[in-house]
Amino acid sequence: MKTVLALLAALAISRGAAAAPMSDADIRKGVTDAVLRYVGSIACSPAALRPEAVLTLEPLDQSGPSLPKYALLWSGDLGCWGGAGSERTHLAIATFNTGRFVVRPELSSPVIAFESPARFVARVVSNSADSLVLEGMEYGPGDARCCASIPVRFSLRVDAGGNWKLTDKARLEK
Repeated sequence: MKTVLALLAALAISRGAAAAPMSDADIRKGVTDAVLRYVGSIACSPAALRPEAVLTLEPLDQSGPSLPKYALLWSGDLGCWGGAGSERTHLAIATFNTGRFVVRPELSSPVIAFESPARFVARVVSNSADSLVLEGMEYGPGDARCCASIPVRFSLRVDAGGNWKLTDKARLEK
């Protein structure tokens, strides 16, 4: 009985204690770690993920309940098919749940569409809660699978189903 009372008291104290706020670096590392776990379960040969590449779609409100959303682009061989053309850029959406960051598969590729005209995204130009502006290389008519030759800037917007749809694309000068 004393043990049960001691456990209940410790639980009450721990719930009453305010958790230390997470720094931006802690958030970015938490998102990156969650995406690494996700990618490791669905893909092979992922490119290195960097915490500084995490995109804030909806920030974590540490003063109350919130549903933050962070995006991280990753490149790898989804499904481990191997061969030319099997690696490309994908999108993972992470949130904070039960004290840690987790990827929401229903908001991440391959479950949702990520309509990138470029096989690999080279640069994030800007982002908001529901849009991304990205740059990469698109294939020309005679390009080999290794060597896309047309630089493009393109915009994606999330639809009601969570799919990232292409809304605009423009060629860039070489």
